[in-house]
Amino acid sequence: MVSTSRIEQNIQLLASSPRNSRENIEKHAHTVDWIAREFENIGLRTERQIFDIPEQSPARNGTNIIGELNHVNSSSTPILIGAHFDTFPGSPGADDNASGVAAMLECARVLADSGNERRVTFVAFDAEEIQLPTEGLHGSTAYVEELSAESRPSAAIIFESIGFSSSTIKQGLPGSFRILFRRAFTALKRQNFESNSLLILSKGKGRNVSRQLEKSASDPDINLAILPLEVPWWMPLVRNLRRSDHAPFWLAGIPAVMISDTGNFRNPHYHQPSDTPDTVDVELVARAARTVLDAIERGAI
Repeated sequence: MVSTSRIEQNIQLLASSPRNSRENIEKHAHTVDWIAREFENIGLRTERQIFDIPEQSPARNGTNIIGELNHVNSSSTPILIGAHFDTFPGSPGADDNASGVAAMLECARVLADSGNERRVTFVAFDAEEIQLPTEGLHGSTAYVEELSAESRPSAAIIFESIGFSSSTIKQGLPGSFRILFRRAFTALKRQNFESNSLLILSKGKGRNVSRQLEKSASDPDINLAILPLEVPWWMPLVRNLRRSDHAPFWLAGIPAVMISDTGNFRNPHYHQPSDTPDTVDVELVARAARTVLDAIERGAI
């Protein structure tokens, strides 16, 4: 059973201070160790993947933390659940992205405790945020580049900033959204543009994963409003469509979805010092975790 109190506790712990590896070296290192211990305590086979962050002076590495559930069943293809743990400089990153890490950890705990036999890889990605003078997504890029055939997932689910809702702030949209994504716009209009839903971004075969998650979200016991944003095959991957760790999986031809509260299109605390635990809707995070767990337990993904 998903525990909102455990999710809240983990968000508070993670977001007690910024965890950017350039400016907050000690907190960043502590977070790496903490996530690794959490994976181990859950019973996952745990390892750390060290990678170079390019164009850094002085030279700097990043660390992905990988936890595998049911890894002994090597004949099956895993699915992947991931979330980045680093923060934008100066921000404690409660929504971005302690919320995603907390949901990922809760999925791992519930699946391990339930005895579910599905093979699942959990990855806490580093260096998702921009690393000046380069862009971000370095952890997920390194992970995908080093995937073996045996560990290549059939699908990846990325939790990215899933904890901000508001009864007063209306959902913002990019200028072309209404024309390009009519299904998502219709869903948002039906929700009266309220900021209490989560977007599921998909492309190609990831659409099947998205629609199964949408089905789970509609379960009365979960009752999570969804914005299903399905990118057509012909559409260029403009920056707003590749701003998180799903993008390297797309580029490698791996079906992937991103679950998000849409960040700066809704949350006034995005990348700010005010992105603190008291601004996070813990129940929204819990519903996101329940949605993913339901789809896995149904054998839908």
